Amino acid sequence: MSSAISAKAGFGFVVLASLLFGTTGTAQQLAQIDASGLFVGAARQVIGGAALVLLVIFWGERNVFKLMLTKNGALAALGTLLYQVTFFVGISNNGVSVGTVVALGSAPLFTAALSYLMLKERVRLNQALTFIIVAVGIWFLLVGFTFKISLSLGVISSLLAGAGYALYTVNAKAMVNAGVNSTTALAVAFGGAVPIAALILLFGQWRWLAELNGIGLALYLGLIPTALAYFFFGKGLVSLSAATVATITLLEPVVATLLAVALVGENLLLVQLIGIGIVIAGLARLGQLENRAEKLGDK
Repeated sequence: MSSAISAKAGFGFVVLASLLFGTTGTAQQLAQIDASGLFVGAARQVIGGAALVLLVIFWGERNVFKLMLTKNGALAALGTLLYQVTFFVGISNNGVSVGTVVALGSAPLFTAALSYLMLKERVRLNQALTFIIVAVGIWFLLVGFTFKISLSLGVISSLLAGAGYALYTVNAKAMVNAGVNSTTALAVAFGGAVPIAALILLFGQWRWLAELNGIGLALYLGLIPTALAYFFFGKGLVSLSAATVATITLLEPVVATLLAVALVGENLLLVQLIGIGIVIAGLARLGQLENRAEKLGDK
């Protein structure tokens, strides 16, 4: 399918999305609310999903609910819900650093495999090597020079989060390939899981939403690093492969770390600086590869 969005523009859109994704942790720290990350994630899904659905309806999209009943729509919604639940279970059991590195680090691998099976998207050798470089940088940033992770419930949950990410990314990409507007595809993915997310919130912790900090946090997370961020994310899916998009979003923990240093007062270690440098260099190289592939017609 021909695209009006170039690979360079698509890359920029996903970078913008990643910058917004990276604000979520700092926002939660600054809000200082007494609620589990699972229920904060559920509130984020409800508000963000509803906002995306209302946005595309306002734009004149009348098939958004019908698309939720399609195979790709249902799988995308399942993916967003799986990611939200298992990501927070993972970090609760293994800590933020290990949980994040396993979930985000595994996401491009699952995405590459699933996009090949469902979309026949090939991962070029230079793309794979660049992903490895970026993944090493993420490891240094979040874990350091330690190279030991034991298989546990937390690690399995984080791997499931990576699989959930792949599931909604690839199925959203499938809808885009079929001619669905990119924002509509993401509205289907996040809006389709709103009823279950609302039930999780209703039967769990919801009273924090009655506090000013609580509802302010929920609105911010739902509207900015979800609705707006996935609007940009969807634009990237138009011109980039699902695996490439997943790799670019590894910029998220870099942004989160720098914001924690600037706004929360956390210290930045030398190994983290090395990791940040590796990630940025790897993503810059990936951008060059995508531009070159577009010029050569090798998508």
